[in-house]
Order: sequence, then structure tokens, then C-alpha cells
Amino acid sequence: MTRLARPAPWLLCLILSACGGGGGGGTASPSPTPVPDAVPPLGAQCLTGSVARLALAAEAVTGRNQELALVACAGNRLDAVQWRQTDGPALVLSSARSQALSVTPTAPGRHAFSVDFKDAAGRSFSGSAEFTAAPAQRSALVLRGEPSVWGGGQTSVRAWVDELAPGDYASARISWRRVDGPEVTLDDPNAWRVIFTAPPVTADTVLRLRAEVTLTNGLVASQDFNLLVQAPPTPAASPLFGSGNLSSRVYPYLSAGPYAGLLRDCVYAPALTTSTLCSLGQLPLLGTETRGGVPTVEQVMARVLVSNDWMGQRFEAFLREQDTQGDFRRLLNAVTAIVIGGRVRPAFYWSATGAIYLDADTLWQTAAERDTVSEAPDPRSDYGKDLAYATLWRYVQGNQSVGGRPPVLERASRSSAALVPALGRLLYHELTHANDFLPPRTHAVLNPALRVYEAVPAGTPSEQLRAQLPFFSQEMVDLGRVQFFGVTATAAQRAFQPADIARFFSTDRVTDPYGYSLPTGQTTPREDTAMLAEEALMQLRHGVLRDVAISPKFASGTSADAVVTWGQRGRVGDAAIKPRVALVLAQTMPWLPAGFTDALAVPLPLRAGLTWGQNLDQGALAAGLVRSLSARERAMEADLELQRRSAQPGAVSQR
Repeated sequence: MTRLARPAPWLLCLILSACGGGGGGGTASPSPTPVPDAVPPLGAQCLTGSVARLALAAEAVTGRNQELALVACAGNRLDAVQWRQTDGPALVLSSARSQALSVTPTAPGRHAFSVDFKDAAGRSFSGSAEFTAAPAQRSALVLRGEPSVWGGGQTSVRAWVDELAPGDYASARISWRRVDGPEVTLDDPNAWRVIFTAPPVTADTVLRLRAEVTLTNGLVASQDFNLLVQAPPTPAASPLFGSGNLSSRVYPYLSAGPYAGLLRDCVYAPALTTSTLCSLGQLPLLGTETRGGVPTVEQVMARVLVSNDWMGQRFEAFLREQDTQGDFRRLLNAVTAIVIGGRVRPAFYWSATGAIYLDADTLWQTAAERDTVSEAPDPRSDYGKDLAYATLWRYVQGNQSVGGRPPVLERASRSSAALVPALGRLLYHELTHANDFLPPRTHAVLNPALRVYEAVPAGTPSEQLRAQLPFFSQEMVDLGRVQFFGVTATAAQRAFQPADIARFFSTDRVTDPYGYSLPTGQTTPREDTAMLAEEALMQLRHGVLRDVAISPKFASGTSADAVVTWGQRGRVGDAAIKPRVALVLAQTMPWLPAGFTDALAVPLPLRAGLTWGQNLDQGALAAGLVRSLSARERAMEADLELQRRSAQPGAVSQR
């Protein structure tokens, strides 16, 4: 056996410096505000009067990832962090505006960095760090994940082995353990990806995890990942972002934008309470700024908060390249801000803040970007597991499933056009919520003294839909509370068979079971409105149709093999549903032309008795052929099943 341990491929050297009034590390950044001489220079330790220290693994370790962290000393809080590489082969700094970096050198040699930051008093500091990388060894182990997290937040880290084929991961052995730092419980220490909740801390702390891998050829490799666990800002009493939906670290994508100083505190902060919510005078709707016109991309991006710069870059590119009709930008008139985070799950719109909160998993285009997005599941994924039926959905174009992500082991990239089935539908959904609570007709007459939820008018589109064209099935509403809110199923509900659900649903005028998502105590079904608009716009603007089906519960196997009891492709075009779609779009998207919904295709029934996978290629079925899914299509369906287990995006009502 050849053991790849301890003669390390990385020879690390740490050089730390700071100055009280000049730039650090040879950067071209503006000169910071002078700092009193009593503050010690930035170094590897917190001294008396220190604001921060730098942490870099000094021990030689196997592997290729290297973490650099700016650790706040006790009693201090850091802000406006900016890392820059000043020397060496170029590296991707995916979290250059957070307190920690994780980099993967691709070439040997010296790599140097500068870091600028401020303390809570607004004083500016700078420092530098460097390490020397030796040539990478074959079959080196690389650990990747977001390098910083607030204590109490869920995150994940994944291990990779250079040159290991995707099919060989299953036969290799891996184990994870904590090496240093606070105690932590890893969900599965023998998986290539570990998910865990960061331990609660009262001061910035480095948690060191180690993965050890044994390959089938006998090679052994180990590598550490140094995660900065940050003490979250002190929460307010009765915070709006409480234990069930913690906020995470974000910052304004455009630091010099007109609302940069307000965005975080108004829409995504631990101190946010009902009494501290911003008024529409402090943070107005985008539509107030544009006076109802089509926002420019620049105006939109000035409202964006991100946890990593690439998220803002991808969102901006998506708007420039895929919003050719201007629908997304017009819909964005109804929001105060857009939050994009690697731990926002599920995505949602909130009438308390007027913002939409997007999961960055819908935006990544490269494998490196995907690595920084948490793989922690939606907490709703286990709801309704004791019911006897399953509800299936997918988006289809040209008889091919779209919207699934390529298998993670393939390390594939995707274009901005490939984001439409996931990000596009998500935007239509969440922004319909925003325009439901504050319809375009209200944007010019909003009282700036009110908060968003106080400005919601009577007779919103959802309320009009319920009054004029309601749905009927109380059984489906009650089941929705089980599936989407975790209410315990009754014996009668557990006894419902797929045929019962097909009867309840198919004779009603809702496009998807998620349309019945109605919390106990509320009377207006907001998800019904959003699902109608989502499916209609995906079909009419992008030529992408939605399949929905009912099948027996599949305790084993995959959804590809589930036998369809009932299903339709393009249900939104049903004659009983189209008037409901027209009502919703007229109120939320008044710029659409008259008769817009007339172009919706007549629904196509799926074949009962065939599997969900066999029902994908309706062209083949029309020709008398039954085509089974390819291996790649099955992999995409497996990913869609993960998305279905995460329920759906949703609206969070006013608090």
C-alpha cells in the first residue's frame, strides 16, 4: 500500500502585516482611515487591543484546498471585508468579500493576498498573507464548501479526489472527523458530503474537519477543511428571522449603490423585528423608483444582496441575456430587494420586508460555484411521508425533461439559458407573490410612511381569484397542510389512495397540488395564484410545458419507475383553468397583451399504467412506441425528485 500522508504537497508560509493608515499588500485600494497606534498590527494572534487576527493552516497537510480566515478578536465585529490576490498564479476567490477564503491552487509557487476591512466603529485596517504551494500530487484530496458560516446555521462540505472517475467514488472509502474547534455532529461521516449545523459560538472560532479517503488501489489521502464559525449578530427579542429560518451573512452586491446602507438591515438581519421593519419611505419599491417603467438592470442590481459575488454576477447576466421580454424586470418593480444566498432554502417572498429570497442553487454555472452552495435539504422534505400517494411534476421541452441539475460527480457547467427552467420558474413564482401583495396599480400611490405589509390593499389578485373563481376541494387543502406545513395526517388521509387524489384534483381547477398550500388560520390561497402564473409564463414565454401526475407512494426505487395513476402535460391550458390564469395575469402583469392566455396549449393526458419515465416522450407514445429513460435522463429525474422532496418555493405572509 502506498500512503499519501504527511509528506505534504503544500509547503505553507504565513506572512502577516498591517498598517494604521496605509494600504496593505500592495493593493490599489483607497487609503483606509488612519487607525490609532494603540491597535496592534494584524497578526496570527489576538493581542491586547487587537481587532482581528489572521488564520492560515500552518501545519503541512495533504490535499489542495487552503483556507484563509480573518478572525474577529473578542468583543469586535468586522465588516466591509475585501480580499485581493497580489501575487502568484491566479486563483478563484469566490468569497472575496467574506471573512474567509477557500482556494485551490492549480500551480506551484508563491501566492500572496491583501485584506482590507473595517471594525464596528468604521475604522479601516489592512494586512497581508501568503503561502507557497508545491506541485500537486496525483490523487490529491480536495475539500470544498462555503468557508464561513454563522453559528447555528446549516452548511455542508464535500470531498473530491483529483483524477478519480465518477464511477469510482462508490467503491472508495471515506471518513470525516472533527480535528479541532467546537464539538459538531456530522450527519453521515462516511459520505463524500457531510451536512451539519455549525455549533453555537460567542466569538469567531475555527472548526477544523478532516476527511480521510482510501481508494480501491490502496492509496490513502487525508485533507483538512478549516471552517470559520462566526458569532452571529445579537438577535433582537422576537426576531423575524428566528430559529426556524435563520438569516445568514450577505452584503450589498453594489457597495456604492443608493440603498447599500439600508438593504441588509431592512430585509435580512438577525435584529429585524416587526417594530424595526423599514418603511416604504426608507426603502421604497423598485417600482416607485422607476415610476412603473421597465427597470434597468443597473437599477435592479442596486437592490441585490448576496453571500458571494458570483451570485450577483450570474443574476445580472441572466437578466441581460434571458429577460428579452422584460417580464422579470417589470415584475421586480414590486420588490424592495433581492436576497441571493447559498443557504436560503426554501426560496420565498415576504410581505413583511417586500423582498424575495432566492436559493443560489438555481444560479450556479460552474462546478466551483456549485461547491459554495450548501447542500443542506429543505426542512420540509419529510412532510407527508406517511401518505399513500405521491405527486410528481417536471418541466418538459421537446419531450425532454428540463430543470434538473447534472449529477454532482460530473462537475459539469451550464449556460445562462439552462437556468431558465429552474431560475426562470422560481422568479415567475416569487415575483407573482410580490405583485399579488402589491399589484402594479398600487406602486404610484403607496404611502411612504407605511411598511410593506401595512400597504397591502384590499382586493389583491389572490383575493379576487378566491371570490370570483375559487377552487373546491377541501380534501386537497387539508392534505396540503400535511404536505407543506407538517400537520400530522389523520387516519382518513393516510387511507386515501392515488385514485382518490386523482379524483379530488382532476375535477378541480388548480394546476398543481401546491396550489392548495394554505396555512391554518389563513383564508387566501396565495400559492394557487403563483402556480397559475408560473406555469403559464413558462409555456407562453419559453415553450416549456409542465407535467403533473398522481402515483402510488414508492417506498423503494425512484420516481422514474412510479406508475402513473393520472396525469396531464400543460394542465394550465384546461378550459376551466384558463379564465383563472387570465384574471391573475391581468392583475399582476397588466403589460401582457389582450388574449395572451389564448395561446395556451390544450392539456395532453399522460398514459395511466405507464411509468413516469415512460410518459416523458409523448412523441414516441403517439407513434406507438414506449421509450424508457436513458441513464442520463434517470439521473436528471433523480435530481428532480430531490427538488420535489423540497416541496416548492413559497410565500411567507405578513407578520
